[in-house]
Amino acid sequence: MTKEELLIQRFVDHDLTPEERLQFLKAVDEDAALRRQWLNMELILAAAAQLPRLAPSPRFVEQVRAKVAARTPNLWERLSGIVMAPRIVEWNLAGAFVAASLAAVALWGVIRIMPERVVGVPVAAVPAQTIAASADQEPKVFVRMVLRQPGARSVSVAGDFNGWNPTQTQLERSEGGVWTATIPLKPGRYQYMFVIDGKQWIADPLAAEGAGDGFGAQNAVLDVAI
Repeated sequence: MTKEELLIQRFVDHDLTPEERLQFLKAVDEDAALRRQWLNMELILAAAAQLPRLAPSPRFVEQVRAKVAARTPNLWERLSGIVMAPRIVEWNLAGAFVAASLAAVALWGVIRIMPERVVGVPVAAVPAQTIAASADQEPKVFVRMVLRQPGARSVSVAGDFNGWNPTQTQLERSEGGVWTATIPLKPGRYQYMFVIDGKQWIADPLAAEGAGDGFGAQNAVLDVAI
C-alpha cells in the first residue's frame, strides 16, 4: 500500500485528527490523481454497504455444531491416555516386571479389537449460494458528495438528478466541518451545485469540470460511468 492509499484509507476510516483531515482535503483539492483515488475508494465503500447480508441456513449451522461438538474418546485414545499420562514411579525390579506385563497384555488386547481398516466417511458439501442481479434492473453508481463548510448549519445538493430541488438531497455533517452524502445515479452527465443554509448556492470546489448555467455563474459537472 502506497503512502497516498494509506492516507485515503485512514480518512475514510475516520482515523485522522481534524487537522490531518483538513490537510488531506487541501491535498485532494490540489492533486487530481489523489482526488480520483479517494472518490474511487468512496464508491467501493458505498457499493459494499448496499450488498445484502446472507444468513447461514439452519442445516449448515447444525453441521458446523456437529463438527465442533465434544467427541467421546474411543478405547484406543483412553488406553493411550492411561499409558502416556505422566506419573512418579518408585523403581524396583518387581514393579517393572508387573508394569511390563500389564503393558503387553493391554497392547495385545488393543491389537485384537482394532478394526482391520479405517473407512473415511465423506461430509456432504453445503451448496454455495449465489446472488444474481435482475436482468432488467437498470445499473446505478453510488456517488459520494463531499464539501467542507465548518460554519454551515445545513448543506444540500441540487442538480439534474433531483430536479434542482435544494431540499431533496441533504448532506450529513462529520468531523472538521465536512459534509457528505452518498447518492445512487444512473450513468450519465450531470450538473449540480451545493446549497448552504438553504440560500447560498456554490459550485463544488472539487469538481473536475464546470459549465455555465446561462446566468453568468458556473455549475459543477459530474460524469458518471460504469
